[in-house]
Amino acid sequence: MAKKKAAKQDLSAEAQLVRHSPQGDGGRPKAEGPSFEARLARVEEIVERLESGEAGLDESLRLYAEGAELIKACRATLAEAEKRIAKLSETAGGDLKQEPFEPEESEAEQ
Repeated sequence: MAKKKAAKQDLSAEAQLVRHSPQGDGGRPKAEGPSFEARLARVEEIVERLESGEAGLDESLRLYAEGAELIKACRATLAEAEKRIAKLSETAGGDLKQEPFEPEESEAEQ
């Protein structure tokens, strides 16, 4: 029972991290499968099911594995989106130059 509770907490924590990350489509073609939002919604459904305590051990393990894969896909989408985001900075001469996006420490930790 303690392992089941720890697994639910781990998945819930991962969902919180992804939920509060900057979102974007990452340039992913629509034909690639469920959208970021659909994957995240499914993770939230899984977390609710696990937290309800109604799922048996086998179902909990299956749900946890599914949730972990969805979290992995969400993180990959977010990483791709971060690569595509460009930051505009003003040079000393007043011109704008494009730089790669690098999240600040406080943003990266959320």
